[in-house]
Amino acid sequence: MSIFGWFSAPASEEARKLAVIGGRLEDSNAAVYGEMHRAAGGRILVFPTASGEPDIVGPETVQVFRAYGFEAELSPVYGEGALAAAHDPATVALVQQFGSVYFTGGNQANIINALAPGGVETPVLAAIRAVNQAGGLVAGSSAGAAMMSRTMIVGGTSLDATVFGVTDDPEKPGMLIGEGLGFFSWGIVDQHFIKRGRLGRLIVAMAKAGVQRGFGIDENTALFVEGHRARVIGEYGVFVVDMSEALTDPRGRTFENIGFSYLDDGDGIDLHRMRPFPGVTKRRVRLSEVAYRAPARSQRNVFGAYTLYDLLARLVLGDALVYSADRATAVEPKTGMAVTVELERVRGVSRGLIAIQESGLRMTALNFRVTVMSERLSAARLASRATKLARDYGVTPGPQSQLMLLGSSPLQGDPALMAEVLRRVNGPVGIIAAASAEPHVTAATHIDAFRAHGVEAIDFGITIDNVERISRDKEIVEQIAALKTIFITGGNQIRLVETLLHRGEETPVLLAIARAHAAGATVIAPSGAASALSGFMIAGGSSYEAFRYGVSSDTGHGGLVLQEGVGLFGPGIVDQNLFSSRRLGRLIVACAEEGVRYGFGICEDTLIVAPGDNSPIEVLGRHGVVLVEIDHANLLLQSDSFVARGIRLSFARPGDRINVADGTVERTSPPAAATAALERLIGELMAECGALPMSDGSTEHLRNKAIVMGFNALGDGTAFLDVECVRDDRT
Repeated sequence: MSIFGWFSAPASEEARKLAVIGGRLEDSNAAVYGEMHRAAGGRILVFPTASGEPDIVGPETVQVFRAYGFEAELSPVYGEGALAAAHDPATVALVQQFGSVYFTGGNQANIINALAPGGVETPVLAAIRAVNQAGGLVAGSSAGAAMMSRTMIVGGTSLDATVFGVTDDPEKPGMLIGEGLGFFSWGIVDQHFIKRGRLGRLIVAMAKAGVQRGFGIDENTALFVEGHRARVIGEYGVFVVDMSEALTDPRGRTFENIGFSYLDDGDGIDLHRMRPFPGVTKRRVRLSEVAYRAPARSQRNVFGAYTLYDLLARLVLGDALVYSADRATAVEPKTGMAVTVELERVRGVSRGLIAIQESGLRMTALNFRVTVMSERLSAARLASRATKLARDYGVTPGPQSQLMLLGSSPLQGDPALMAEVLRRVNGPVGIIAAASAEPHVTAATHIDAFRAHGVEAIDFGITIDNVERISRDKEIVEQIAALKTIFITGGNQIRLVETLLHRGEETPVLLAIARAHAAGATVIAPSGAASALSGFMIAGGSSYEAFRYGVSSDTGHGGLVLQEGVGLFGPGIVDQNLFSSRRLGRLIVACAEEGVRYGFGICEDTLIVAPGDNSPIEVLGRHGVVLVEIDHANLLLQSDSFVARGIRLSFARPGDRINVADGTVERTSPPAAATAALERLIGELMAECGALPMSDGSTEHLRNKAIVMGFNALGDGTAFLDVECVRDDRT
């Protein structure tokens, strides 16, 4: 049965059919492959034209289609012989024989150069248009989707687009646009949309080309089109952007009054009227389901993976009477330009709908509004943004306030770690075990450990399930605020943050912790809790996944998972268990993706003591801490690559102090051991990632999709690391 049965269109209407897929189409996506099978009548010709590895990608794609019952063959339009094959009558006959075509991902310019070189249509392109007009399917993923609109986005990030605009020179910053093949006539198409934060570049492309409609399709998701009817199938959804009433300043710094809707799996749209149709399972948010009543105050990169999706989800689940807009920012470090995107739910116009499924909550957002605005930051504001991630809790910690962040639990491993903790305990210790899957058992274990050393400890019994109730108990809240020592146990850092920032809002419990800390209390956080205290929290992913796949939406997908942290620790992003878990690479990528200058990788049996007045951080324990310093001027984050040069690594041994003002380490021992630790960390990182040593001028790693690293140890406990990696979009 057609997915378009819910439209009242004449049954005899002949419709051109398209499958516009946002990239990373997984082999297991039976829904998308099944709909393509129906639309194509079970026959398809595969064009690996865009791919840099067509000899591999082409046959693999054919096999996937065959596994879903397709009669599938490989088109010869690829590689060096692509142009000749596009003029070959035998290829034309293949197109006519199969009647439907599929374009893989890669570089969309390769498709244009093969099928319409210099704007001249080849016989194969003419044949594809003919079968499409006769009812055949034209499908494409990633680059195969980008080429479908008449105006085609060729390259560039949202940050480049909003700061530098459109350029004709690929060697200059900015975004590139060109002419596509025009199969999709309803607006500009962009892909990998939510994962790669491409709302900014779509808006800039639409403004430049004078196109009023834009369609941003996320990964593993397809927009199926028949005539003027379209429907979404997939893992996420499609942003439909409307600039028909948009206002733009002459310099291109501000884009206002832009309408947009987010269409989810099962939703549809009449492309003639631009009228969306929510899926039959969607309904309004019930009063009991309202989760948010205040902005997130997000510090995440607004064009980072899933940032805007997460903000939109908050608005859909928010109380529209008191919470109608949210925003986040990204900064271009070379120019100091800050780009802010604000999403707005317009009262009486916007609608937020949800469906509760086995896979989780699904949402639809209709008739929302977005504004994009830019400003140049002063040098002081730029430096502060890169080095201060602390949330503003309305109180200011002083020199007596201390955060103790531990790379592992003091109850295990080297007893000296527990001894260091006990040295700084003052009065009864308040235990918060909300990160644990068994909070009461974990709290009791810690209470016993402290009592064994003559220290009284209190379990407040705070969990993700009861934090709202406890937050209403003023006596408990004030008791927490009066503590001189608070111990937040390790465990699942996501669970901890979702407890203290319950439903994205600062709980009275968290505010009490912040008040206690500002009044001079020591807050102790081991392992995962240490990561949670930064403004950004690493919540999952290996170093290899971080380099190869970038940021992911959740721990169920390959990639680095970043979320909002509690924000008590401001100097940088924290990761822990660095030696045993080989996490240096993911710490580097986290800092790079979020525009943060410093990362602190705390090794096992090690702790850092951070005073509240930003004076030097003391390193104690057994192994030490690696300080990662990113030079964002030498950083290239593109959709298909990660290139970072001049990453400064400094290893601080126990007894050393880290100066966060300039990234230097005050050493108390010869640097040989620190240099050896860096060499160990880099060696283990290269082994995990299968990295190759960097060689001058070679590009072999680009063809092999390898990770390459160049490492230069200075012998003084510092080193410089260069990393180049081709990112795998799994198109």
